Amino acid sequence: MCPGYPSSCSDEQWELLEPLLPPPGNTGGKGGRGEKHPRRLVLDAIFYLVRGGIAWRALPRDFPPPTTVYDIFCRWTKAGVWQRITDVLRDRIRVRACRRPTPTAAIIDSQSVRGADTVPTTSGGWDNGKKVGGRKNTAAASATTKPAPTTTKPWSTSPPS
Repeated sequence: MCPGYPSSCSDEQWELLEPLLPPPGNTGGKGGRGEKHPRRLVLDAIFYLVRGGIAWRALPRDFPPPTTVYDIFCRWTKAGVWQRITDVLRDRIRVRACRRPTPTAAIIDSQSVRGADTVPTTSGGWDNGKKVGGRKNTAAASATTKPAPTTTKPWSTSPPS
């Protein structure tokens, strides 16, 4: 644990998060060395970065090197760790509110975002209802939990002729 930072996770939070992380080290059977830095310290470093909105290289020396933290963050992202954590926390919030862990209904909304002049037309689309070119953001949320991840995509492949 890294004392003195409000972003550091408590013992109770660590007990919840530790089993959601991928197994330490190489599980492919090809050997390899063990992890050099405690996983909790790496997680605290990631929380510090997220909470402070700072650059990777601005990480204090109390934490593992920024490149190490970044590499582990990328590996955990690829392994689906953050989605697992989000799912578990969402389910806990719902159960505490006396609801089923999985939502049965959701609220869906979208917004049209105009593309800047510098954005290539191939990456955007056309919203014929609003008569604007660009992209569309879509979000969904249940009544008691935080929003689901937002998706951004073009409306169509070409503007009207």
